[in-house]
Amino acid sequence: MGKFSSQEIESQYNLIKMLLAEPKKYKDAIDAIRKDIAYMPMELKKKLEEENIIF
Repeated sequence: MGKFSSQEIESQYNLIKMLLAEPKKYKDAIDAIRKDIAYMPMELKKKLEEENIIF
């Protein structure tokens, strides 16, 4: 897996936070993220853990 820029990580992080703000509305997207969590960049996983965002 290649390196991700901090801007890409921040963008993905913000998208996940937006989706989780309205879980009923974005249920399908959240479920897709849960399935793909193993492929997330480590930097993004760490950032989500720091904010106590758990899937």
